[in-house]
Parts: sequence; C-alpha cells; structure tokens
Amino acid sequence: MKFVNRKSDLLVLNKDYVEQQLKELRLLLKESDKRVAIGKRLPNIHVKVSKSNGCNQYYYINPDTKKLVYVKKEDLMKVARIIQRDYNLEVNKTIRKQIGKLEKFIANYDFDAIDKVYEKMPAARQQLTNPIVLNDEQYVLKWRAEHPAMQNTFPVEGKYKTNRGELVRSKSEKIIADTLDRYGIPYQYEPFLELGNSAVYPDFAVLNLKKRKTLYWEHLGIVSENDYAKKNFKKLQMYEKNGYYLGTNLIITMESDMVMLDIKNVEEKINELLL
Repeated sequence: MKFVNRKSDLLVLNKDYVEQQLKELRLLLKESDKRVAIGKRLPNIHVKVSKSNGCNQYYYINPDTKKLVYVKKEDLMKVARIIQRDYNLEVNKTIRKQIGKLEKFIANYDFDAIDKVYEKMPAARQQLTNPIVLNDEQYVLKWRAEHPAMQNTFPVEGKYKTNRGELVRSKSEKIIADTLDRYGIPYQYEPFLELGNSAVYPDFAVLNLKKRKTLYWEHLGIVSENDYAKKNFKKLQMYEKNGYYLGTNLIITMESDMVMLDIKNVEEKINELLL
C-alpha cells in the first residue's frame, strides 16, 4: 500500500493510489479471464513433479486408472500447458480476492477522517490549532510561502498582466500563467531555485496538489536564436545534473520566430503532469 507525504514526516493513505490499484486489478482480471477460458479446453488432468538425480521429472494422474504416468521429454509441452492452466486458475482466484478486499476497504475506510477533525472545529479553535495533517488549502498556503514568487532581479520588468495580477515578461508566459490558473494549478512566477552552486529563476514553480509534488516550468521563447539556444541548453543540462528531469519534475515549452506557443500542448502537459 502506498502513502504520500502530506506534512513533515507524517504519512497519510492516498485514496487515488488505492483506486488506481483497483482499476489495474480489474484490467488484469480481464486478461486473466481470457487465459482461464483457453485453459478450459485442456484435459482435466493434474501434474506432479519429482526430482531424480537432480533432474525434474513430470507425471500426470491418469483420470481413469488414478495411476501416475511418466511424461516423456517429447511430451513436455503438453504438460507445460497443464501447468500454465493451473497457474492461471490460481492467479485468477488471487486477483478476485484482492479486488474484493480493496472494494471492501474503499467502501468502509474514510480517507478524510483526519482532515474532518480539524474542519469540524469552530473557527476560533482552528486559529489556535496546528493540525497534524494539512488540508489542500493549508498545504497550498504553506507551499506558496516556501516558494516565494518574483525573486528574479533581472532588470527588465514584466509588462504583461496575468489574470492573477502578476506582471510577466512575455505574452507566452501570460498564456501559460492564465492556463495554469484556469485549471486551478497553484503556481509561483520566477521563484528562486538552487542548482548546485548556481541560482536560477525558473519561469514557474507549479504544484501537483494531488501528489503534493513541486515541478518547475521553463518556457524557451526564442530557440531560433543561436546564443539563446546555447545558453538554455547548458541550463537544461544543469537541471538534469541536479535531479530535475523532463517529464518528471521539469516541464519545458518552446517557441521560435516561426513556431508559436502551442496552447493545446500546454494543456496536455498540465493534464499529464499536474492533475
């Protein structure tokens, strides 16, 4: 069973993971049912295995005489099908048991019980309480405080106002910011990030609230310019050397003089990595 870090070292059960496990088991059951159906065509015999001089020997029980019949080497493939059938039946039974256990668990377990203790308290008591588990709203406030925005001291001021009121440096950054806001993704513009001995200011720090995971988003706006491309290629190498990998905890969008920012691509990245 998987847990996610919600505050400090406290671990809380992740409902989404449990439901995903159930979904995967149901898909596995469909495949298992197909295998079981194929096995029904095989004769109703059972295989026994013994060792002789360090070698495996296979026997099957004759259904008529109830006696063991030795399986010759040339007939091993027939026995293999029987053994595979028995395995498939046992796996099918196990999958069904696991599905039943998860369904019962999900039906009876209150994933929000700990959060509800705090949420049911009067506001006056909440103000004087440090909850053991942060709800989503509290977590976002804490995350924003830990990733303060507008840290870049680059002299060129932003001139494009986002829906949230920040001034960003390009139309594309405004589009990205407004799309994040529309999808309800917490973000911070140009936070500070230390990469080794260097300080960088990613265009955005973004939060996958469901996983409580921070990612960084860099938009490369003029990749058609040679010097700009070289500079950012080195920057991306620096990200990788410090544990930030594209598609894992780093998001990249690009445009050039000839190719504009693809808004659909921005939305795809949000859906894939942040929701």
